[in-house]
Amino acid sequence: MTLVPPAVLTTTQLVGGIVASAKNAVDLAKVSSNHELKAALNELYDSVLDVKARVLDLDEENRRLKEELGRREEIIGPEGKNGFFFYKAKPDKPLCPVCWQSATKKNPVFLVDWDAYGPGYRCVICNGLWDK
Repeated sequence: MTLVPPAVLTTTQLVGGIVASAKNAVDLAKVSSNHELKAALNELYDSVLDVKARVLDLDEENRRLKEELGRREEIIGPEGKNGFFFYKAKPDKPLCPVCWQSATKKNPVFLVDWDAYGPGYRCVICNGLWDK
């Protein structure tokens, strides 16, 4: 049997190996006449499967957070008197400072003409208004 250093294994591979080992122990216990051992190993196997599910969920959340962090590195701001945020690739297209800082919305601010005040920015999501 070849041992692979844990640093080389992915989380999924590591948990998969633990699950396989637990399943092997349960299979070996099935031929045993010790009912307490069988029950304990079945409980262990169920717990390992719960841990596997949780680790996979955490792995997915970690991937999502890294992706979000990467997107935030593409942002400049807050800038100017209105506190606008901008994509580095689109410095002339401001993002709504209210929506950008909320946890769930990442929306651009659209330029609109205000009848009473002249041109300005309005967010189509939160309806925030800013002077240009």
